[in-house]
Amino acid sequence: MFKGCDARHGLLGKLHRVWQRGMSRQVAFPPLGIISLAANSYLRALGVEALSPPPTSRRTLDIGVRGTPEMVCIPCKLLFGNYVEAAEHGATDIIMLGGPGTCRLGYSVAHQARRLQEWGFTVRTHTLDLYHVHRDLFRLTRVFTEGRPAHELVEPLRFLLGLLTLTDALDTLTLVARAREREHGAVDRAYAAALERIAALRNRRELDEQRDAILGLVQQVELDHERPVLRIGLVGDVYTILTPFLNHNLEVRLGRMGVEVYRWFHYTGRIHLPLLRQERDEQARRAGSRYLKRDVGGFARSTVGEAALMAQGKVDGLIHVAPFNCTPEMVAQSALVALQRERGVPVLSLSFDEQTGAAGVITRLEAFVDMLWAARRRGGQ
Repeated sequence: MFKGCDARHGLLGKLHRVWQRGMSRQVAFPPLGIISLAANSYLRALGVEALSPPPTSRRTLDIGVRGTPEMVCIPCKLLFGNYVEAAEHGATDIIMLGGPGTCRLGYSVAHQARRLQEWGFTVRTHTLDLYHVHRDLFRLTRVFTEGRPAHELVEPLRFLLGLLTLTDALDTLTLVARAREREHGAVDRAYAAALERIAALRNRRELDEQRDAILGLVQQVELDHERPVLRIGLVGDVYTILTPFLNHNLEVRLGRMGVEVYRWFHYTGRIHLPLLRQERDEQARRAGSRYLKRDVGGFARSTVGEAALMAQGKVDGLIHVAPFNCTPEMVAQSALVALQRERGVPVLSLSFDEQTGAAGVITRLEAFVDMLWAARRRGGQ
């Protein structure tokens, strides 16, 4: 029986609520790749105690399946499981991913907040809209700093932007280097060490002092620069891309198959100055407008637009990932069929739910990579 289920009833539930009221504020951000690391560091820079929920696991999924409607997408289920595990570990505030857009993830936030209360958790919930991160970032900053003067928030915000810029650079290096490493696993070990160093940073000064050394951990890994590699663009749902438990460690598997992976998004780009983001979004919108005329919700428009940009000779193929039965990404998948037919860039579509097994994913990846190598050889003749 889950602790959240036990806490619903009688005296145990009352004791749980009294216990939580006596605690200081502890804010939890759900596991979301390297973004969670930056979020926790930012909260600490604001003077807030950050609580890290357990990594997403089978137990997380079991809780989510038990506590959410059957037909919601798997990100909704996993996130609810994350929220319950955060509450079990003492979180008083939980940042929930969602928003008002035409996506079940956004619609589920209110239901999940009520469900937490039904299970006996008296946590405060705060929504972070994944499509308007820069706007909600400032709002949540004000909430967690309880009205501190604006000038006192400048340095923490600069620290956050620096963290995201650093993690962007680190991930880009890792995705390129993994395909060329001479010693199996060397890049992943260097990457893990770099993440430990980033997690220990406390302010912008430390970040500036250690930035080159942190990136150097991956840059110093011995690579075979003569080794031929494939270039594959990874597009689709952001949550699916950032959750190795859900995508069966897709990026690592591709790297070990000799593939440089190019993600369609960058963390920094989601919260940098809106004008800069709008310029990039406009480029993608123009590139993808031939295949998808209007916004259908979620990240579908960005998926198609960024795929169209990558298809301009930048990649050998595209992999589109999505939660099973995600309506926006189903529309994007149809648009990518037209893109593949017109541009001649192969596209592999992978959908994930609680029944998706690693063996099937690996088999499809291997077949796709073999097909791309065969096309490379034919092109070289």
